[in-house]
Amino acid sequence: MAGKTRNSMMVQARRKTEELAAKRREREATLQSLATDYHASKLMADAMVEDAEKQAAELIATAKREAESAGEDAKATVVKMLATGETRQGVAELLDVSVSYVRSIDVAAGKKKTGLDQGGTDVAGSEESGGVGVVAGHEG
Repeated sequence: MAGKTRNSMMVQARRKTEELAAKRREREATLQSLATDYHASKLMADAMVEDAEKQAAELIATAKREAESAGEDAKATVVKMLATGETRQGVAELLDVSVSYVRSIDVAAGKKKTGLDQGGTDVAGSEESGGVGVVAGHEG
């Protein structure tokens, strides 16, 4: 009977081992599934951030283009104000800007009209013809 008891103990031990192994496989499957969920969530989060950064860059580029256009409109307004006969000093005071800023716009507008730079060189169509520089000298 001792032999039968030993065999039944071995069978019980094997069953117990199989149960524990089955529980471990189930836990590992659950952990693997959760790890997959984690990595999928991280990939989605990274993609969202990347997409948002791309949209932000496009938005900033658009805003810069629009701001540049608005800046050119503002400069054109300064030129129109000067065309009324108002002095540079008067325009500067009305706009709360420096006289040198108004002068630089006035000088740049004069270059665009004549198509010549200070040295008499034709600048029409050049990249510099649209630029505005600060001109040294006295105010007014």
